Amino acid sequence: MRKGWVGALLGLVLALALAEGQEDHGHGGEKLYTRVAVADAEKPVVAVYDEEGKELGRFTVPSPAALYSLPGGQYVLMVHRDGDAVGFLYGGLDLEDHGEHKDVKPKNPYVAATLRTGPKPTHAHVGEPWLAVFHDGDGTVALFDLRRLGLDLTPRLVATGGADHGAVVLLGETLLVGTLEGGRVEAYTLGGTRVLALPEACPRLHGEAVLGEVAAFGCADGVLLVEQRGRGLVGRKLPYPPGSPQGARVGVLASHPAHPFLVGNFGQGLLFVFPKEGRLEALPLPARPLAFAFDPDGKALYVLTADGRLHRLDPKERRVVASLEAVSPEAQGASTARMAVGHGVAFVTDPVRGEVVRVELDRFQVSGRFSVGGKPRNIALFQVEGVEH
Repeated sequence: MRKGWVGALLGLVLALALAEGQEDHGHGGEKLYTRVAVADAEKPVVAVYDEEGKELGRFTVPSPAALYSLPGGQYVLMVHRDGDAVGFLYGGLDLEDHGEHKDVKPKNPYVAATLRTGPKPTHAHVGEPWLAVFHDGDGTVALFDLRRLGLDLTPRLVATGGADHGAVVLLGETLLVGTLEGGRVEAYTLGGTRVLALPEACPRLHGEAVLGEVAAFGCADGVLLVEQRGRGLVGRKLPYPPGSPQGARVGVLASHPAHPFLVGNFGQGLLFVFPKEGRLEALPLPARPLAFAFDPDGKALYVLTADGRLHRLDPKERRVVASLEAVSPEAQGASTARMAVGHGVAFVTDPVRGEVVRVELDRFQVSGRFSVGGKPRNIALFQVEGVEH
């Protein structure tokens, strides 16, 4: 009896050990893999680094680039305004789908495509499944189907009213195009047919974002909301709050589906835009915001200000809950610092020192600095989750 009991126990322990080993190897142990794309402010160079700052690839591109992370975490869009081109940078984080999990196979990054889509591509809107890029030189919009990433990057071109500094968003199957000099928003089908021009004026239009079925554009005199109602569009203007600082206006907007508001820069602070309530709420900050972004889960809003500090805000209470010194304060004539926020980590460029700063978001502390040389400005992340064997 004793020998049988011992044998059964040993068998159970062995089976558990084998099961645990199989889980670790095949189905468990998934973790997040992050790489960082950094564009120089003055030179036509984009480089890719691992989390610790090891350079994995350096690429000469048509001109200095604005960078946008694309859905899926494997590609970054490069917009080369002065080079009349857009590019797609592959981060080298290959994924092999095994059903219940994905294997990560790190490889060298590379430029997947460089396309001459039109003159002076500038602002881009990253949605799903479409990516839109507005060309200031002729007013055309290049539409890319993100479902075809890695397969076909041929854009669909939509002609609009002509050369201007444009802002573009996708509201469902409708393409909304706003212009700085024109001060109006027009609607187009994805096939390029002009549907209507909204009657509401938006002088010096700049900055755009979408929240659900509402698009928002920054104007000199308020925030223009464009709402999808049935098959039609309705516009309404929310004027800036009484007593707003002289010259304060929204020029950049962001949103997250977890919250009922959009957020924009507003002088030395932020402006929260509540479409359903039809109201605006201002929040002063210690210095002018240079960049701001929600974390992927929407649990926090991070703001980089001109004094070099990074702030964490509680989105529900709309207040600063923590701050830390991240990069050099903005210097006269120097390039502006930028940041990229991902799952558990943020990276901030420091053009004054030629560095990139890594911030661990859970503890909210600087966890590393690495030198990249030159004047690093724009930055974007590649992030995927999986198992590496």
